[in-house]
Amino acid sequence: MAELRLDPVGRRWVVTGQRTPMPDSKDGSAPCHFCSGNEALTPEPIREVRGPDGRWSVRVFHDRAPVFRIEGNIERRGEGLYDRMNTVGGHEIVVETPEHGATLASLPEAQVAGVTEVCRDRILDLKQDRRFRYVTLFKDQGLPDPTLEGHSHSQILATPVLPQILEIEFRWSQFHFRQKDRCLFCDILRQEIQQETRVVDQNAEFVALCPFASRFPYELWILPVGHASSFEKDLAGPARVRALAGFLKSCLLRVEKISGALHMIVHTEPNLAARGWFPEWWKTVAEDFHWHIEIYPEIAGLRDYLGTEGFRYNPIPAEDAALALRTLAPGAEPLGPAS
Repeated sequence: MAELRLDPVGRRWVVTGQRTPMPDSKDGSAPCHFCSGNEALTPEPIREVRGPDGRWSVRVFHDRAPVFRIEGNIERRGEGLYDRMNTVGGHEIVVETPEHGATLASLPEAQVAGVTEVCRDRILDLKQDRRFRYVTLFKDQGLPDPTLEGHSHSQILATPVLPQILEIEFRWSQFHFRQKDRCLFCDILRQEIQQETRVVDQNAEFVALCPFASRFPYELWILPVGHASSFEKDLAGPARVRALAGFLKSCLLRVEKISGALHMIVHTEPNLAARGWFPEWWKTVAEDFHWHIEIYPEIAGLRDYLGTEGFRYNPIPAEDAALALRTLAPGAEPLGPAS
């Protein structure tokens, strides 16, 4: 059974051990479990959104082979200087459409809004469990999987620890706020909007930009113009959900002209109700952190490390990537092979 182990040098939590295998995971002839009519092949739904005709449009259920499991206790324990704990948490699948072969970008804006609303509600619900310190919403599109290839879905992970990249973001956001009494991301937004060179799209509510030190070719971030630390709280009203849905759809359509394979992740504030936090840790998080969505297209041969020491090599500067993405408005021709 898998467990969480803490690397005492890098301070990274690692999931190690065997994950429960799915018997048909290697069978390319197995039916798609996410398609309408194959509902019996998935666990019981946690939530379904149904239309007037009774058909579902969005389904949520537990992963059939979850990395993190709701049942049990965390049982953090030591072994000399080492720490380990059980992989207690949540692992949910959000099927975004009954239509096989559709991508999130190709769905009607109202459907994208429905998916966004369901994901928001699942994050809020999972954060009611004080065992969970963070809830991650992410999407892998077009990546190899013989049983699920071509059916649009996202995943939600609730974990008893912070992902390392988020912990780094929280710490540096807090440091910037303590030094300048301003949100780091708000400062970035002000400069990027003024300079314009890395901004891909913007409206009164959201900005899409290629970050200055992009780690991946055509990396794209979506940020709210107004300060907000929580994705799930900021999207409380239906008008706000619709606004994000339309903007996200437009951004994904641009990215898909670069590559149909992509990774997308939401960075939001931690679960402030979780057990074990020291009160001073998150005293200013509502002011110093700024939720955002990160999108990374998968482009063969254009994404690599320099050695094994963690340096990213990105051959396409953010300014060039933003210029290319700006030209790829919905309806434009896809970009040719990158040089």
